[in-house]
Amino acid sequence: MWLADEQHAGRLRMSPRMLVTVGELRTPEMTGRLIDAFGVRPFDVYGCTEGLFGSECEYHQGIHLFEDTTLVENVDGGGRPVPAGQPGARLLVTNLHNLVQPLLRLEVTDLVTLDPDPCPCGRPLVRAAAIHGRSDDLLSLPARAGGRVAVHPLQFALLTRDPQLREFQVVQDGPVLRILVVPGRAVADGDGPLEARLGQAVTRQLQRLGVRDPQVTVECRHQLPRSAGGKLKLVTADPTAQPVPLVRGASGN
Repeated sequence: MWLADEQHAGRLRMSPRMLVTVGELRTPEMTGRLIDAFGVRPFDVYGCTEGLFGSECEYHQGIHLFEDTTLVENVDGGGRPVPAGQPGARLLVTNLHNLVQPLLRLEVTDLVTLDPDPCPCGRPLVRAAAIHGRSDDLLSLPARAGGRVAVHPLQFALLTRDPQLREFQVVQDGPVLRILVVPGRAVADGDGPLEARLGQAVTRQLQRLGVRDPQVTVECRHQLPRSAGGKLKLVTADPTAQPVPLVRGASGN
C-alpha cells in the first residue's frame, strides 16, 4: 500500500497497465484502494518455494494453480482429501519438473479452499477460491467457555478497512496481543485516534470469536521487521520481535 499512498499524496504519478500483488495479504478493502489510486484492478499471484504457483485470470474469481508443473492435493488434518468448496488444513505438493531433488507429496501448511465450479475464462486448471494463510500462524487464546480459541490471521484483516493504516503485524506476547501498525497518509481522525479505534475493532472481533477478556494494545511504528526475502510475517508469537522506533503520533508518515 506504500505506492498507493504515495500516488494519493501526489508524490508519485504512475499510470500502469497492469498491477500484480505477490506473497502479501490483500483484502477487498486494499484492492479497492489500489484501484482508486491506479485505475486498474490488480492481479494476485501465488507462489511457494516448493514449486507451486498460480495466478488470477481476467475474471479475478480465484487463483488458477499451475497443475502442469506441480500436482497439488488439498487435505485435512489427518491427510485425507478435502472436497472442493471446503477449506483444507494443508497442501501436499508434488513437483513434476524438479529432477534434481524430487519432492513427493511435500507438506505445505497453507489453508486453501478449492473452487468446485469451472472458471468463466474456460481454463481447466484447478482454482483456489481462497488462500487463507498458513496453519502454523494460528494463535491460541483462552476461550470464554473454557479451553482455547484458535484465531486465524485473517481475523485481523478487518484492520485494513481503516484508510489511515498502511500495514500491520500482530505479536502475541503471552496473554497480550500487540498490534504493531504503520500509519499511512494522514486523514481526519473523525472516529478518534488510530490506536484507539484499531484496538477497539480487534477487541470486538476477538469477543465475537469467544475469546475471554481480550488484551489488545496498538503501537505505531515507522516500519515493521521483514524476513531476508522482504516478506512481512502477519502474525508472530515471538515476544522479542522489536521493530524500529516508535512513531510519536498516529497521523504521520
